[in-house]
Amino acid sequence: MSFYSNSSGQWLDDTLEAMRLIMPDVLERERDVASKKWFAYRFMTPLAATKHFASLYGKGFKAYIRFNRDRDEAELREGLGARIFDSANRSLTELWHARQRADELGLPYELLIEFGFEFARKGGWKNPPRPMQLFGSAESDIAWPLEIEKFLNDRLPLVIDRFGDLPQYRVENYRRLRVQDEFRSYLIDRVLASTKPWASRLIGPCIEKRHLPLLLAIKLAPRDQRCRITTEFRLERESELLVEAPREALPQVAYVPACFGLVAAHRDLSPCSSCLFNVICQQMGKAASAETIRRYGSVSLLKDERDAKRKAAQRRRTARCRAKKKAATLMSSPAAI
Repeated sequence: MSFYSNSSGQWLDDTLEAMRLIMPDVLERERDVASKKWFAYRFMTPLAATKHFASLYGKGFKAYIRFNRDRDEAELREGLGARIFDSANRSLTELWHARQRADELGLPYELLIEFGFEFARKGGWKNPPRPMQLFGSAESDIAWPLEIEKFLNDRLPLVIDRFGDLPQYRVENYRRLRVQDEFRSYLIDRVLASTKPWASRLIGPCIEKRHLPLLLAIKLAPRDQRCRITTEFRLERESELLVEAPREALPQVAYVPACFGLVAAHRDLSPCSSCLFNVICQQMGKAASAETIRRYGSVSLLKDERDAKRKAAQRRRTARCRAKKKAATLMSSPAAI
């Protein structure tokens, strides 16, 4: 699965599919969580992020069944169902909400899911947690935040060390985007908090992954150690044991935020005014809207169907109410006696 949209066609397909499967009010939240989510997901479409979340949840579900019940049963259980993304359904909406909640908290999905299943197991839950239950229950609203903070303190550094797949954060692709600056600040804080030797702290983000500019990173180290760090870097490169991240030329769509082009996000444009992609986002949103109407006859066929069902139910309730009133009137009328 691609971690980001590397073509306009892929982005458009994901957006149309999201509009087909999910209600507009749910999609509207994507703008609210786009700047809060874990850095690995900032350039993923909401559909791609939800499918990634679903894959990790399925693995966690099987592991929970395998550990707490039976290995053979675990192989037969899917947790979410193999066809959850085929059509709009409650399970998919719950999954979408759970992924958005993880984004709002800025959590790596694999850590949230691992902790959520472990928290349920320690709590003696009879059944594995559903996606929204990964965040605990009403009874654990105090314990859950405290426990996950401890869990993240131990596990988050390992996730950061593995985080080198996204070319958008490499120095050659720096575009002065807010998310790129936030990521650099995050890495700098971790470098400064580390107790490793300075060369060991910097070789990964500067040389192997190229997340931090070398000149910027060297200045983080004490002045009297900078020459030695530079020498160690040169020796590492000359040894040919160092594996550097590949250089990739990226199209513009690879840099857009997760909420890019979603029609529901354009009801109120004021929060988008400072976004560098504001104009092209509106253009692509209109293109997605037009294509959705061409394919399905509506910007949100799902919303139209639910609105129609709600109106039909209201008409039935009104008809029953009128029928009862008419019957009561006839019973109380002298002519009916």
